[in-house]
Amino acid sequence: MIKRLLSLFLVIAVAATLFAACGNGNSSSDEAEAFKENKDIKAKIVVGGWPAGDEAFKAILPGFNEEYPNIEVELNFMQTADHHQQLSTAIAAGSGAPDVAMLEQAWVGRYKDAGGFENLLEAPYNAGSMKEDFVEYKWNLALSVDGKKLVGLVWDIGPATLFYRRDVFQDAGLPSEPEEVEKQLATWEGVLEAAEKVYIPNERWLLPTAVYLYTWNYMNRDFFNEDLELVLDKPGSIEALEAAITMRKNGWDAQLPDMWTNEAQAALASGSVAMVAAGCWYGGFIKSWIAPDTGGLWGVARLPGGIADSNWGGSYLGIPSQSKNKEAAWYFIKYALATKEAQNEMFKAVDYFPGYIPAWDDPMYEEEDSFFGGQKTRALWVDISKSIQPTFSTLMDSTVEGVLHNTVNTGLNEGKSAQEIIEAAKEAIMNETREDYERYIEILKEAGLWDK
Repeated sequence: MIKRLLSLFLVIAVAATLFAACGNGNSSSDEAEAFKENKDIKAKIVVGGWPAGDEAFKAILPGFNEEYPNIEVELNFMQTADHHQQLSTAIAAGSGAPDVAMLEQAWVGRYKDAGGFENLLEAPYNAGSMKEDFVEYKWNLALSVDGKKLVGLVWDIGPATLFYRRDVFQDAGLPSEPEEVEKQLATWEGVLEAAEKVYIPNERWLLPTAVYLYTWNYMNRDFFNEDLELVLDKPGSIEALEAAITMRKNGWDAQLPDMWTNEAQAALASGSVAMVAAGCWYGGFIKSWIAPDTGGLWGVARLPGGIADSNWGGSYLGIPSQSKNKEAAWYFIKYALATKEAQNEMFKAVDYFPGYIPAWDDPMYEEEDSFFGGQKTRALWVDISKSIQPTFSTLMDSTVEGVLHNTVNTGLNEGKSAQEIIEAAKEAIMNETREDYERYIEILKEAGLWDK
């Protein structure tokens, strides 16, 4: 998966250069006025994305078609990497893109300062009027560096939590209730103790890979500071890396490439891997296609090792400028993302936590989730989301994520020290991102934001 993403990022980088030559994706002059609400509009739109977004949209289509009975919606969904590769190729070619495209957070940085997508701040969309209703840090991540272009409207945020197997923890003699699990895993020493207890040689492990103990510190993808200095030793991260070294040395992780392989997902479904961390959207993945038959066996807890509340991923909906059905596409986006009813229907269906703040004012956020052992998971995610801090986003983040994962894994396998791994990661990252790094500085200069 990681290697595949790196290849995809190269495709997107090439496509972004082509986008820039095609203009900034602003609406044409004959569309300068705002859309006048037209409930009778007749159109067929294609909505593209990845699972479990399709299940979310199926949940709201009846309501949407009550409002817009003559808009037919076709869902074209595939794996995340495949979707973004096809989308980038279609935009570069000028044809073949859906009318509405899901954009994952890792890819937004690649699109927001290039062409290919409608600027939703401008007429006929005028999305800026809705800004106060959306989570600020998430909204800002889809803005161009000069703040003048918005490539997508916020769908969901990803307050990050641990997803752990209650049954495995109990069998290993560990606490299984969320509050007690959080206490157990509050320090890296506690994490290693849990890893040792869960471990059964060739049969059961705490994690898919020890790499995550370190990379979970960077779920926000805050790899660079505002001076574009690479920061791989943020507070607490070196201690996490030392724990990862110990875990790998003792064989307490499954040593799988990552959590996205078929093998890793099967291991989580069977209980041979006991824990992962992800944005809350992962709960929908578990329920719908990773382990749908394991209801009641899972628990959700805050991140381990003192890692601050974080956001991992989340998505947006944007309109490719080549779409012939922009008005109908916009009606779909507004209904799906800017109404309390639709956002909460999708949240119920797939655990995509709304980035639309008015949706949070609903009794459903205090309901128990039987799949997660009766926990009030939504209330936990609301609490986490309120303390997530804004981060600095760059063009390089998506590439850094993959390179960092691979470099740390290699260092663990080779028995390197934490400092040796960090130095190797810095060198690999700067080599892989040099072209994008220089291009990003040019973007900042053009926006008047770089004088160094």
